[in-house]
Amino acid sequence: MTKTPIFSQSEFDRRRDAIQQEMQRRNVSLVLLDQPETIFHFIGYAMSEGYHQFCAVPARGNPLMVLRSVDEGTCKEFSYLPDENIVGFQDWESPTETLLAALRKKRLDVNSIGIDRNSYNLTLLRFEALQVTFGEASFTDFSDFLIAFRSEKSPEELEFLQRSSTIADDAIAELLKEIRSGFSARECVAIASKHTIRLGGDLGIVGVVTRAIDDTKMHALVDDVPLEEGALLHVELIPQFQGYSSRIMRPVYFGDAPAHLSQTADDIVSIQDRQFSAMRPGVEACEVDAIVRDGMLKAGLKDSYRNISGYSLGYYQHFTCRSSDFSYTFRPNARWRLRENMVFHMYTVGKGLAFSETVVVTKEGGKRLTQTPRRLLSVPMRRAQ
Repeated sequence: MTKTPIFSQSEFDRRRDAIQQEMQRRNVSLVLLDQPETIFHFIGYAMSEGYHQFCAVPARGNPLMVLRSVDEGTCKEFSYLPDENIVGFQDWESPTETLLAALRKKRLDVNSIGIDRNSYNLTLLRFEALQVTFGEASFTDFSDFLIAFRSEKSPEELEFLQRSSTIADDAIAELLKEIRSGFSARECVAIASKHTIRLGGDLGIVGVVTRAIDDTKMHALVDDVPLEEGALLHVELIPQFQGYSSRIMRPVYFGDAPAHLSQTADDIVSIQDRQFSAMRPGVEACEVDAIVRDGMLKAGLKDSYRNISGYSLGYYQHFTCRSSDFSYTFRPNARWRLRENMVFHMYTVGKGLAFSETVVVTKEGGKRLTQTPRRLLSVPMRRAQ
């Protein structure tokens, strides 16, 4: 079978070496990864799962992957691991006992185990099963390292995020060409979905295209109400390329937008642009957040500011229960400091107009990966045939 991992071997080696150095520092002999996004980061493959799966990282050498036998062949094709390091179990077998047997076969030390306590896959019942299976082993939380390490994107990851950003931009451009008066939000999201996939996006959630939103209706539902002249359409696309998701929000006006609404959009963009400029390594997140939060409130563009102004972006597993990554968020009390090559979805909403970008932290300030014009977009009134 031909292997087709999406990252270079040097990239995988860098990641493995980093976690093993941290294991040595913490005196941990084995780290068990079970959240798909984290498993993918270290071996280049993950599958949404109903059964517990494990990527076991030893103190030396390559990781060991234990998963359902029905996914064994796909893991062999897309991960960089040698075939002998991929172990499948039948659906009626115990994942934890299969894991322990595979580790013993390789004579690996299982006395001191690192786990990801932030993993949404490590339920209480699953952790109890690990404790029973591994007996007297001690367990150490590794989640802080995993969160921080994945947050700084490598050049190869940034290439995927740039590709997904381009897909988002191009999908919006195609959407604007096809929108007609009388279309519903459902018809609009169908157009966006078609072009997102056609342009190279992964299968999965394309995003939300719905009628205008506000501070209490941030995630409105798609409906079948016809959009006539004067209607506002909220476009939020979240395409993925090789699992890496970029995100963008734009408001779209049906017809010729009134001057006051276009001016409101320009005011929002101006405030947000100042926020992006401040996104340099070493700056506290609360300082970055305050620029858009205080700016929007002082300008009267919001009566209150109830939500964060940005959150982490990167790899998202298909069918995950975590549709957004809030590992790092921009809020008034966020004292963490930005680091170079962290990537965020930065967004704000005022007067029903939402703008957002995919932004990477650089020494010169935040760089936008999404490039759709930052203004109130509009479509001429032309009836659907």
